[in-house]
Amino acid sequence: MKKRILTSLAAIIATCVLITGCGASTGNGNENQGGKTAEEPTTAPKTNEPVTIRVALNKGEVSDDEVKEFETNNPGIKIKLEELNPQKLAAQIATNDAPDLIRAQGAVDLTSYVVKGLALDLTPYLQKSQVLKEDDFLPPVNLFRFDGKVQGQGPLYGMPKDWSPDFTIFYNKTLFDAAGVKVPDSKTPLTWNELMELGKKLTLTEDGKVKQYGLALGSKTQADLPSIMLDLASKGVKVFSEDMKTVDFTKPEVKEAVSMWVDAVKNNLGKNDVNQDPATWGGDLFMNNKAAMIMAGYWFSGMIRGDEKMKTHLDDFGMLAAPIAENGDRVSPTGAATGFIISKNTKNPDQAWNVFEYIMAGTPAKNRASGGWGVPALKSLIPLMPQVTDFDKRVYNQLQEELKYSNVPLESNPFLLNGQTLLDKYVTPVYFGKADLDDALNELTKNMNLIIQENMNATQ
Repeated sequence: MKKRILTSLAAIIATCVLITGCGASTGNGNENQGGKTAEEPTTAPKTNEPVTIRVALNKGEVSDDEVKEFETNNPGIKIKLEELNPQKLAAQIATNDAPDLIRAQGAVDLTSYVVKGLALDLTPYLQKSQVLKEDDFLPPVNLFRFDGKVQGQGPLYGMPKDWSPDFTIFYNKTLFDAAGVKVPDSKTPLTWNELMELGKKLTLTEDGKVKQYGLALGSKTQADLPSIMLDLASKGVKVFSEDMKTVDFTKPEVKEAVSMWVDAVKNNLGKNDVNQDPATWGGDLFMNNKAAMIMAGYWFSGMIRGDEKMKTHLDDFGMLAAPIAENGDRVSPTGAATGFIISKNTKNPDQAWNVFEYIMAGTPAKNRASGGWGVPALKSLIPLMPQVTDFDKRVYNQLQEELKYSNVPLESNPFLLNGQTLLDKYVTPVYFGKADLDDALNELTKNMNLIIQENMNATQ
């Protein structure tokens, strides 16, 4: 059974760390997911040698200068930055050699880390911390709470280093003008149908080739699980059973959402599996003036203001509200809330916590906030966010509106972390006209339920 659990675990972690794309009420932090009192982490025996804390993260998320600052102020601790690699991390976890701090997304994979017994309960440390205080937390911190049943309740297993309402729309006015289209009013969210029609108008061709896309997504402009879940949240539709044992993607609301993306592929709104555009991701298209809009969180404003070419004409750029379903509720949640957990198997939990505090509230957090790379997790850092240029003010003011609707988390299941992979597998043939959408959604539902059951069995 142990070998089976580790094999399943490696596959799940390899998937979850590849996924890119707002908390509920705070629960009792003194209980773990099994309802028992949280234990104090065991600390490695003290020695005179510096302790090395390994941090798995994306390149650039913590700078070498920030590491030097921490090590100067904490001479007994060294930080080793390890660029995140899905396969390597899966192998490390399976062989009990995981980094001390692991990059995790509260809205995507936190619950799985907890049910797999990989995340350290940080509640005892938080209760003693002089740096991190619960009354300074913004709601998305609660995505790192999980009591074994409800996300947003129970012990704290990590924190977002930053976050965004991730479904807002950035626009390039120059490309709107090229298509003879007026930029919509940012105060009123577009419906999904309106957004797709706008994308069609903004998609321009020349000699049978697309010279300007209407709408880019982070990866490809095709069926995207987070966007589908956003549409369902706006409609008030749930696809997972209360006990998380089953999922139903055959519901008419799901078909409607997926059909919308099939149509987007047909009309070449952006990079997709059919046109095989060589751009690495949607951001490249937008940054190179090849996409008039991109769905991205506030963090994308940091890319725009930091680009040497774009910073010369910031008046051309702005941010629109996240789209809503027809007659749906307005929701604008985070799709990620990227931060860190501390490995439950760390040999140096005290020192790992010191590094954790520094990343979450020290110089790295202040630099991220002042650079506009996402919304801070701490209220006290909000005043550092850029509000100098007209562009800064436009996106900041729009953000304030989005934050009013950001406390509804997207529905998720801790036992289904390869949902996007399965969605791609069964829906991609539909783009090429080689499969029927109803049949694809039936097969998708069947295989999602098999994965959920297998992963549930592996944790028992």
